[in-house]
Amino acid sequence: MRRCTLDEILRTSNRLPFEQQHIQFLLSMLKKQSEKGLIVRFHPQFTFSPGEALEGMKDGIFVLNCPQIQSDFIFTCESGGKGLFGGQKRSFKVFIGDLEKDDFCAANSFKSFGIAATSINNIFRSEGLLSGMV
Repeated sequence: MRRCTLDEILRTSNRLPFEQQHIQFLLSMLKKQSEKGLIVRFHPQFTFSPGEALEGMKDGIFVLNCPQIQSDFIFTCESGGKGLFGGQKRSFKVFIGDLEKDDFCAANSFKSFGIAATSINNIFRSEGLLSGMV
């Protein structure tokens, strides 16, 4: 599997801003995960405050830190081309790795932000930290 750095991800992605509905979904998901005892937060090395992280989402990227599973996740919102009626399509890419080591690999690409954002729950499940649905 090809490894990449944050700089390579930034240089090669055709990013679009996350929409307000994506931001609201993410905040709701983080709250639900916290209620289940999962530690998922905006990475402190990438952003200094949640407000700054939300502002960064306007640039089409954010980084989550999950210390319980010792992984960081980069999420990008990228252009998926134009739809049949000329609307902008989006795709959401997820990279897993370690921000401190600047070492990532592509995890998956999704057409739905909801599925992309909740995809990390599968790793929590495999580690026995989560059961059922969040």
